[in-house]
Amino acid sequence: MLALLRLFIQYGEMCLAVPARLARFTIGVIAFPRLGPLRYVVHAALGYVVFAVLLVYVVAPIRGLVGSYFMADKLRYDAERWLATAIYDRAGNFVGTFDPRLDSVRDVNFTDAPIEIGDYTANPDHKSIPVREVPDHYWRCLVFHEDRHIGSWLNPYGIDLLGVLKIPYSSITRTIATRRPVLGVGGSTLPMQFARVIYKTPPRRDEGAFTKLRRKIGEWWLAPVIYHELTRGGDDTPLRQWAANHIWLAQRTGGQPLHGVEVTSRIVFGKEARDLTIGEQYLLASAVNKPIILLQGGERLNAVRLDRWRYIAEVRARTCAEKLIDDAQTQSNVLFELISLAGGPPDPKVRPKLQQALDAHAPLMAKRAQANPILRANVLMPEARLGMREEMKQVWGYDWRSHVRGITSTLDTGENLALRDKLKGQLAKVDQQWSSRLNSGYTLDPAKAGPNAKMPQVVVAAANLDGEIVRYYESSDTVPYFGSPCARDPATGRYDASREGRRIASTGKIIAAIGIVNELKDGVDAHYQDSEGPGGTAVETCARGTVPGTRRALVSFACSLNRPVEWRLAQTGQARVRAIIDRLGFGMPPTLASGTETPASTAAVRGLISGSPQRVHHMSSVVLAALVGRGAKPVRPPTLVKSYDFTSREEAAAFARDAAHDIVPDKIIRRDAHGLLKAFLKAPMCYTHAGQPAGTMKDLSKWCVDRRGDLRLHFAKTGTDVTADASATVDTWITGGLQFANGAAYSYIVMIGTGSTSEPWGRNLHAAQVAVPLLETLLTDLAGHARANPVASALPPKPAASASADPATKQIARTRLTPGDVQAVLGN
Repeated sequence: MLALLRLFIQYGEMCLAVPARLARFTIGVIAFPRLGPLRYVVHAALGYVVFAVLLVYVVAPIRGLVGSYFMADKLRYDAERWLATAIYDRAGNFVGTFDPRLDSVRDVNFTDAPIEIGDYTANPDHKSIPVREVPDHYWRCLVFHEDRHIGSWLNPYGIDLLGVLKIPYSSITRTIATRRPVLGVGGSTLPMQFARVIYKTPPRRDEGAFTKLRRKIGEWWLAPVIYHELTRGGDDTPLRQWAANHIWLAQRTGGQPLHGVEVTSRIVFGKEARDLTIGEQYLLASAVNKPIILLQGGERLNAVRLDRWRYIAEVRARTCAEKLIDDAQTQSNVLFELISLAGGPPDPKVRPKLQQALDAHAPLMAKRAQANPILRANVLMPEARLGMREEMKQVWGYDWRSHVRGITSTLDTGENLALRDKLKGQLAKVDQQWSSRLNSGYTLDPAKAGPNAKMPQVVVAAANLDGEIVRYYESSDTVPYFGSPCARDPATGRYDASREGRRIASTGKIIAAIGIVNELKDGVDAHYQDSEGPGGTAVETCARGTVPGTRRALVSFACSLNRPVEWRLAQTGQARVRAIIDRLGFGMPPTLASGTETPASTAAVRGLISGSPQRVHHMSSVVLAALVGRGAKPVRPPTLVKSYDFTSREEAAAFARDAAHDIVPDKIIRRDAHGLLKAFLKAPMCYTHAGQPAGTMKDLSKWCVDRRGDLRLHFAKTGTDVTADASATVDTWITGGLQFANGAAYSYIVMIGTGSTSEPWGRNLHAAQVAVPLLETLLTDLAGHARANPVASALPPKPAASASADPATKQIARTRLTPGDVQAVLGN
């Protein structure tokens, strides 16, 4: 250790002694009196040369080594804040990027100026999609224009010697040209540009000489540290990635810069960076310090826009083609490509289907959204982007950005936005109809929501048989579908189901139905004890009273009657019911004040168990899979994520989806109990009395499978959670599943509420009143989706002709015969 310290001290002494001896030689030999007053100019010039040499070869390496110990973590974090996550729709079309407010771990500054917080400076965030592999021609052209000596003896530590020496010359020429003192330019290496762009210190037209000098010194101070960190061990891959991720390449009219090759190539050329041609790579590399202007504006702006584009294409990009391509044929092809591109800057590229969605559902923002990936994602996926972020947090916590660079949604944006508009219109009608029963300060109309009126949480979602959510709407930014905010760990961001307090109300009777039918003892006409029966013939209706008696099982489920179903479920045994509750992922209610636990049968029937809307939706997905013949396959929780684009191949190889919450329906529901389960769960829509629909979902009786030729299956269950005051509405639920005749099948959930018994939002409002209109809108939409997306594999196989049939029988099957012909063929 002492030997190392001694060597370091000797190196420092040598670095100081060499310049001192050089200066003594200069003063004693060169600066003799015959130069007269010019000797002061020579002294200044030589002094500046000494300064440049010391800066490049002494200060820079020491600063890089020492600064890395103190600034490495900060540099990594500041750069990480810049990395955006791309969003794609179901078809793989680029939708945009996450809003900076959604994907920064500790802080986010979405203004245009730094924010001082004590001794910490939060610089503005500008997001760029990280590249996995830097386009080679982009890198070569960029280095040629901006830092061609990087890594050489002229620029070994992030500061270019010739660039520093150029500053006095450019200062003199610019001063003469402008006829006023102006500090020259030069010496901005790539690490210096990184410092400039990361810490928001770009050159400005109005900056004075001292401001520019202070900025330049700051860049010299940071560049060696950045260069040292990005070239550790001689690997310059991180340096190349920063060059591809953090440089300003384009801007839309009026601002909003685009940083990085990946996002700029998607907006400017409509393709991923890996698919760029050589000419397109040269164009982007040549846009550094001359960013491409997207979208037309006024006449003067359009002239500047065209002039800049031609300078980029015809001068800078052409120079790269001529200097960097050795093969004559390739060079000729690239030059021809640049000529064809030089006619004018391209308009921002948006896939036709996304453009149609923008024009139809956000016409006022459609133009701006074309060139703004953040705004585009906000407009096209207003709720889904929040849900996808929540799913990533459940997997990786707040660190999800370290793993994911892009995410593909399960949604078709245009179709989902169309449903969103219809749901918002339906909510306005529901609000108008039931406003007298809403508590003060609440509204169901999204247009009325604001400082003086808030909406209860509204969730509408539907998933296909693969668990992919194909329709999704939420009214709250807290994403209640994936769980209550209080159930998310503030330290990690992950969801903890054991902390969920939202009760699932009477949708818990689906658990009761499973428990009862699994015993294979009942039928639809089984009689259950009811201590609150109406007596007489009214027992076949949903009426309630005080007369002890019995109810038929079918009526009990059709009318969602607590007493008879609870009486019957208790006979199956509390352990069996508790096992179903646990396997479906629901939480039992808290222990009572007396220290006893609520019986599992009571908790299920009365909906006292807790779970997120996603969990309730998952329960319906499991039942649906069982009833359509897919009970042997695991059913995953409904998801908004079709696939991930990982930050590296290593990340992709290491990723394994957590299947702990997958459920095999056949392990919960007996196959030979499917018929009775269907009868119980379709009863709320299909049950009739005296020829009239009489179940809890009688308003949707036209969606009963018995009344529609396009349905093979449809079941559903409502639920309304209240406080100790039975009239105070907390949550209203509807969940179920359906399969169309062409095999397309969907599970669904509709929920309106606050999730807290301390926050009722209405009085005497039930699912049949407020949630059914939303469900009907969803079902109509799903019917259209099913027509466009048949699933023949989900249909039962057609019965095949028996292989053992005799030739005469096969002949009958192949030929249209009269009864007499059949008799003749069979011989008797």
